[in-house]
Amino acid sequence: MNQSSHNSNSQSANKEDFDATRIVNSDTKSEKVSSQPDPNRWIGQQLGKYEITELLGVGGMGVVLKAYDPSIEREVAIKLLHSDVSVDEPALGRFLAEAKSAGKLSHANIVTIYEIAQEGETYYLVMEYVSGGSVESYLQAKGAFPVADATRMMIEACKGLSIAHSAGLVHRDIKPANLMLTRDATLKISDFGLAKQTSGTALQMTQAGMIVGTPYFMSPEQCEAREVDARSDVYSLGATYYSLLTGKSPYEDSGSVMQVLYAHCNSPAPDPREIQSGVPSACAKIIERAMAIDPVTRYQSAEEMRYDLEAVLAAISGAGVQLPSESGSSLPANTDRTKSVSRLFSLTAGITGLLIIFTAIAFLLSYRGGVSGITDKEGGASKQHQAILPPTGEPIKVGILHSLSGTMADSESPVVDATLLAIEELNNSGGLLGRPVKAVVVDGRSDSTTFAEESRRLIKNEGVCTVFGCWTSDSRKTVVPIFEEHNHLLIYPVQYEGVEESPNVIYTGAAPNQQIIPAVKWAYAFENKRKFFFIGSDYVFPRVAHEIIKDQLKILGAEVVGNEFLPLGSSEVQPVIDKIIEAKPDVILNCLNGNVNTAFFSELRKAGITADAVPAISFSIGEEELNRMDTSSMTGDYAAWNYFQSIDSDENKIFIAAVHKKYGEKRVITDPMEAAYFGVKLWAQAVTEAKTTTPAAIRRAILNQRTMAPGGLVRIDPATQHTFKTPRIGKVSSDGTFEIVWTAAKPEIPTPYPSTRSTEEWRALLHDLYSNWGNRWSAPAN
Repeated sequence: MNQSSHNSNSQSANKEDFDATRIVNSDTKSEKVSSQPDPNRWIGQQLGKYEITELLGVGGMGVVLKAYDPSIEREVAIKLLHSDVSVDEPALGRFLAEAKSAGKLSHANIVTIYEIAQEGETYYLVMEYVSGGSVESYLQAKGAFPVADATRMMIEACKGLSIAHSAGLVHRDIKPANLMLTRDATLKISDFGLAKQTSGTALQMTQAGMIVGTPYFMSPEQCEAREVDARSDVYSLGATYYSLLTGKSPYEDSGSVMQVLYAHCNSPAPDPREIQSGVPSACAKIIERAMAIDPVTRYQSAEEMRYDLEAVLAAISGAGVQLPSESGSSLPANTDRTKSVSRLFSLTAGITGLLIIFTAIAFLLSYRGGVSGITDKEGGASKQHQAILPPTGEPIKVGILHSLSGTMADSESPVVDATLLAIEELNNSGGLLGRPVKAVVVDGRSDSTTFAEESRRLIKNEGVCTVFGCWTSDSRKTVVPIFEEHNHLLIYPVQYEGVEESPNVIYTGAAPNQQIIPAVKWAYAFENKRKFFFIGSDYVFPRVAHEIIKDQLKILGAEVVGNEFLPLGSSEVQPVIDKIIEAKPDVILNCLNGNVNTAFFSELRKAGITADAVPAISFSIGEEELNRMDTSSMTGDYAAWNYFQSIDSDENKIFIAAVHKKYGEKRVITDPMEAAYFGVKLWAQAVTEAKTTTPAAIRRAILNQRTMAPGGLVRIDPATQHTFKTPRIGKVSSDGTFEIVWTAAKPEIPTPYPSTRSTEEWRALLHDLYSNWGNRWSAPAN
């Protein structure tokens, strides 16, 4: 907790004046907060490096202060233990456990713990300052929330709790006072001081027979001091949802604390409609299931509860679906909840049957055209929604061939995720030709030989009709002859060196004139760079890119003052750093691929080569790779792509929301992920048009496809089978994201063979590289 709500632990504290974390089962006696010096004395004082500016609240264990951290110029909240609590071993254990528990969690819906510190005998916890106050404060000031707002906040609470539960932590004190709101009304869960670890070493914070939690929001098993698991938090979520919808705590009219505890263990779940008649019956049913006395009959996870909350929210806010009347039939209590599309049709036991159907349809339809980020062939979302039937029949099998291990795994694994997301959305929209799409995912192991073996297996043994895959040009060039031999189809999602046109490949990544050449021209014209140093991994893409860049700089009147190539997977970067220092370039063009980038930028900065003086422009570092690096040292560097997560468009916002919904709020999105995602959607349009899954027919049909993708309008050029794409330059910001600093005026027609040399000359270059490397597409290891 870190807002004004700290003046009161909960509504119950006003009535009974007890610290809800210390209720002893034997006599239910409350422990009063001991006399303490005036907490306002801290204002204006220094605590460690922190400057105390404001008292936020007083609780049973201590005070919460607002402070300023001058080292990184931000406001923080500090939870400071009372002096007598600091010497109370169980209380201090709970306090330290909060730091250890919540400190492991990183999620947009959880308050971030920065550090735990001690000054003398004073212990304190430094946390994210959440400026919007607590949900409890709102309830006390204004009463119940609107249904849509209450439902949205519970969805966000479910998301945060799901992360905690996946880490083996049970919160045990979910209540409005521990739900904080940011200025933009994002909900964050706070106060993991009572958290229990359900896996590994238990957090020993309580003794046998001690009840922990806040009575008005405690599960029956907490009330009886029994063992708890994640379903106990689900119960508290239901109780909190009731409070948000009514402005009252569950069972608050029962009388004494013991009567409240008895009600949790014996009474039916409270019905919010008895207080707020306008609350939909579906909300009451969610509360009824979440607050079931027997944990077995509750939602079995916060994630499961979130599905129903989202379906209700879709029905009451913006999905174009009206809530049904209360006369509809209901599902039996043992309705099966599968992991497929049918899961969305099974809201909760007892929720109106019509609501189940309508909200599920609305939810699924949101992924057709609009929510999926992909629209119809003319770039406009479909106007007419029709009922969707689950796909049946024999699955349409496709292959996903990327590196899930080895040096390229960090880059390629997220592309697999984006591909699977697109396929999932297709199935949620009814599949293709009335059939489900089934993905066969295989690991290329960052090894071209493995890519070749797996591509043959996918085509011959698995019988897939299309393969989505490859990142490095080494892997792609190794498998292209196999696809040509079998007259099959590969959809390739990554920018590359060009100098290739295969009738069996659809290229959704950038050609050289859509990434490499625009970046060089931009650096020359807009940044006034004249001396370029090139570094790349030693395989076909960087080698050809280097030749393309040399040609372009010669035309511009600039020069390459140095170049170096490292074997894929190598981290021996110091010799390169020495050459850069000697060459004194004013910009670095980086074509390194894989995790070697981390070592390169680390040593570059250690050598004093900063982005301010000598920025790097990278061609294979996207948001995912950046997220794994020391972004603070890369602020001011650049990357050239066609897509950045920061693109401000409706299609991109919808795409980002879909990724975050499936993979978590912290997930970042890269250009190859976006290219893989819309590649699946273009392929699906082609299958629908061809009315067959024959690879040759799909290839012909896909040449007619276009769509409004998250990065803008894309379409396949039938002459080259490459994609029209818009070049962009992004600058690394201090928060680890890319700020788009330049965007081309329109999508560029793909030109796989740069005009600086003839087609024959480019092919001769490739032949020489291949021959010199012993009939391989990458340099042999030394």
